[in-house]
Amino acid sequence: MRSRRSGQIRRIREWLSLCSAIALIPWTVYLGLTLPQNYNAQHWWLTWVGFDLLLVALMVATAVLGFIRHHLLTLFAFATGVLLVCDAWFDVLTAKRGDIVVSVLTAALGELPLATVLIIGSLRIARLQVFPSARVWWPFPERRRVG
Repeated sequence: MRSRRSGQIRRIREWLSLCSAIALIPWTVYLGLTLPQNYNAQHWWLTWVGFDLLLVALMVATAVLGFIRHHLLTLFAFATGVLLVCDAWFDVLTAKRGDIVVSVLTAALGELPLATVLIIGSLRIARLQVFPSARVWWPFPERRRVG
């Protein structure tokens, strides 16, 4: 009974994800056609500081979970990596003309390399948890050497 119910819930999640992705396509096209070139955002300070505080919290949680070797490390490391990619994206795309060089350098030398380490590392750990005999994360089967 339990496995049947979990299978139904999984299928609902799968369809919900697919339908949401399909619905997002026309919405994205609409936004691309109607959004203004410039927009004076409300709560700009709170948006950036709040996002960075969330990023700090996830970084600390990732570090702590890594130190204590907790099984939730993969989840937090992956989420932190994704937030770093988002931070780099918005830092670069919202930078003023005079700030663009610093934003690009920060993204290229700091945020994106750390995001890569966190995301690839979490995928590797996840694979090791699913396939304990695997040594590295690689989506293809290993070739055996002959001779």
